[in-house]
Amino acid sequence: MKGMNRREALKRTALVMGTALSASTIAGIMQGCKAEPELTWVPVFFNEDQAQLVSAMAGTIIPKTGTPGAVEAGVPKFIEDMVKDVYGQEEQASFIESLSAFDSACKESTGNAFNELDSGEQESLLKEYNTRMQAAISDRSQEPSMDVQFFYRMKELTVTGFFTSQPGATEVLQYKAIPVEYHGCISLEEAGGKTWAT
Repeated sequence: MKGMNRREALKRTALVMGTALSASTIAGIMQGCKAEPELTWVPVFFNEDQAQLVSAMAGTIIPKTGTPGAVEAGVPKFIEDMVKDVYGQEEQASFIESLSAFDSACKESTGNAFNELDSGEQESLLKEYNTRMQAAISDRSQEPSMDVQFFYRMKELTVTGFFTSQPGATEVLQYKAIPVEYHGCISLEEAGGKTWAT
């Protein structure tokens, strides 16, 4: 069953009540509605749920701010292409299994699938995973859990996909296809405040 968008929720509530809604009621309804995630690409390897989860995670790892985020840069499709075209069969199976395990762990800890969480809850959950990932990197005495390993892989794919995309390389980093001169040791200010993509 598809989720209801906010406008539809307000219309239906007003219709049932037969009156105008108070500001506090509208605020309560608005907080309870989740943005309907839209795919900006047609998945070929992932099923719809997997594609939605990959998109939601990538969009939370690098959200849209004053510059495009991972979703706007086409990172979810990049991730699918990497898994489909670069990974071997074992790695593909491991990625799909880990994706499912991540969502199951999310349901177990929060009561909802990752896509059903609001953006603040998604960000909070991924910050927790990031903290666990950093702890696992620091403490090499034990193997990190499967979900932490998967988060590390997703973050790595997201960052790689973003900074090798046109928006990542040209709007967040600086890019010159053919730099006229190379100055290997200059300050960030001399470079225009951005590091170089090339």
